[in-house]
Amino acid sequence: MDDHSSAVTAVTASVSGGVGTITFDRPERRNALSLELFGALGDHLDAWRTDDDVAAVVLTGGEEMFCAGLDLDLQSGFTQETRAAYAAACLRVYGGLLDYPKPTVAACAGPTLGGGCDIAVFCDIRVGAENAVLGFPQVKFGLTPYFSPLWKIVGLSQAKLLTLTGDRIDAAEALRIGLLDRLVPTGTVVAAATAVAASIAATSTKSAMFNKEMVLRSPAMDPISALSFETMAYREIIWHPDVVERITDAFGAIRSTP
Repeated sequence: MDDHSSAVTAVTASVSGGVGTITFDRPERRNALSLELFGALGDHLDAWRTDDDVAAVVLTGGEEMFCAGLDLDLQSGFTQETRAAYAAACLRVYGGLLDYPKPTVAACAGPTLGGGCDIAVFCDIRVGAENAVLGFPQVKFGLTPYFSPLWKIVGLSQAKLLTLTGDRIDAAEALRIGLLDRLVPTGTVVAAATAVAASIAATSTKSAMFNKEMVLRSPAMDPISALSFETMAYREIIWHPDVVERITDAFGAIRSTP
């Protein structure tokens, strides 16, 4: 169990089998984003950056809701101070997810809206339940969404549709346009997302981090630079003791097979 207190921050966190799980726990507010929730989320993510027991991270709000976006109580009562604090919280959490050194998986159920949809988009992988509803309804109030990296996931035209209209889409449409990577029955999304993260964790923390680094850096490179970078990463990881042991064990198993 993670050491951080979670009772007062509406976030719980745990680590098992190489997977760190952060659960939003404000069901009475549909897991709406408060400064406290943002702070706790950022604290757990920061703590796990250098924790070798965590190879991959799952973000979830449970089976009924992911996150309905910014808490309207906070938004309606914005002051200069709280508005600045909220902007700083966005930069910290969204920026931290965007450049996170370990793979992240969002388990999207029910309302996955506004800032909640942003969190999902800033994760590496999105597993959705059939009851998921995604979108950026804050646009209807005249507010702006995050356009990037959404457009890199769903393409420019679909990103324009979502961010210019503020219309919500169901899980089937989200899967069709690529906003969701996998769709699973309602009530199973946390287990499905955890299974994906566990599969990543099984490669070892070091391998997961090397592969995440390639995921982060290679898309911005020209093809030859990417080839060189990925070859150097391979040369480095191939000599890691965990990898050497796995390869040796695998070849030993093959040789011993009749």
